[in-house]
Amino acid sequence: MAKILKIDEDIITIGTDDGKMREVRREDLNFEPKVNDNIEIYEGETSIIVAKKEEPQSQASEQGININVQNTQGYPNNGQPIYVANGTKAVNKVVYCILAFFLGGLGIHKMYAGKVGTGIVYLLFCWTIIPSIIAFIDFIIGLCKHADSNGNILV
Repeated sequence: MAKILKIDEDIITIGTDDGKMREVRREDLNFEPKVNDNIEIYEGETSIIVAKKEEPQSQASEQGININVQNTQGYPNNGQPIYVANGTKAVNKVVYCILAFFLGGLGIHKMYAGKVGTGIVYLLFCWTIIPSIIAFIDFIIGLCKHADSNGNILV
């Protein structure tokens, strides 16, 4: 396989497989040359054409890691929540804080955040003032968190 070794203004120096060097004019190339480009040389009786050799895309090795990432705006699937690692969920900051402030003692903000079990515990112990105090702390924490571009926070 031939490679481009050196590029001068109009002269391109090419190293061939047999260890020889050739010089061709820039107009003989059908692409913008870069040093170390793999190329193929086609010679006719009166002309020469140099084409860039396309490298086949290699398949991922068995030892490698393939990561597929999708970036979606807002909630995909008609308002379904986005779950993130470690059991957190992206929720709207304003809605979460309003629920924590007004209905937090009943655990509604926890249920909104997808933590239904915790919300039920809040509901069962709402007659003690403890869930209301914890909900007020959740309200303050929710206010202090930075929202993303969609107004969501991780809870």
